[in-house]
Amino acid sequence: MLRAQSLTVFAAASLKQPLDKIGREYSAAMELDLRISYAASSVLARQIEFGAPADVFVSANLGWMKHLQIKNILAEPAHNVALNSLVIAALSGATPQNDLSLVATDLISRLGSGRLGVPLLDAVPLGLYTKQALTELHLIEPLSTYIVQQDNARSTLMSLLRGEIELAVLYASDVAANPGIISAVAIPSRLHDTVTYTVAPITLTGSNFAHYLTSPKAQAIFVEYGFLSP
Repeated sequence: MLRAQSLTVFAAASLKQPLDKIGREYSAAMELDLRISYAASSVLARQIEFGAPADVFVSANLGWMKHLQIKNILAEPAHNVALNSLVIAALSGATPQNDLSLVATDLISRLGSGRLGVPLLDAVPLGLYTKQALTELHLIEPLSTYIVQQDNARSTLMSLLRGEIELAVLYASDVAANPGIISAVAIPSRLHDTVTYTVAPITLTGSNFAHYLTSPKAQAIFVEYGFLSP
């Protein structure tokens, strides 16, 4: 593995909190400049495909990692680093925990004149998982006038924290890491593909950091922020 003086990581927006901490510790230990760019995995994968200078890609969706693999862009095979689950979240104090059910009439009553925030349903990983679950629950049509789509998981989280939306579909890790919100109802994992985060180096200089994300120290940080070990 090559020793780098600087490293650029492209990572799913939902990983910001644990990766910021992992990145600080890693860059200090390795004495290098580590830069992490966060966005939806779909956006990042396309940027990498068209030549963006990334050394490492951390994806929240297996499909986008496989897309880069098929294009022969990965320097090494990808491997799993974390798992996650989905919830419908609300601001703390807005509704008792687990007060909601995944029934259209219950959700519409709770929303009132408010909106349900979701990431882009046809592109962003959390949006794709959300669409699978809402489709299985037959909620897409009855909630269509309440749903507002946003750029990525991070923007949906921030919109809820600012009180711009009444409810939001988020990762369970977002709720664990933000005391200002609660899980109003969990979305069963059987309703969508397994939320699996994968990492792969795009250049050989990114290999060491990609493997570091599976180390016990890095894994402990993922768990600290509400993720599950793969």
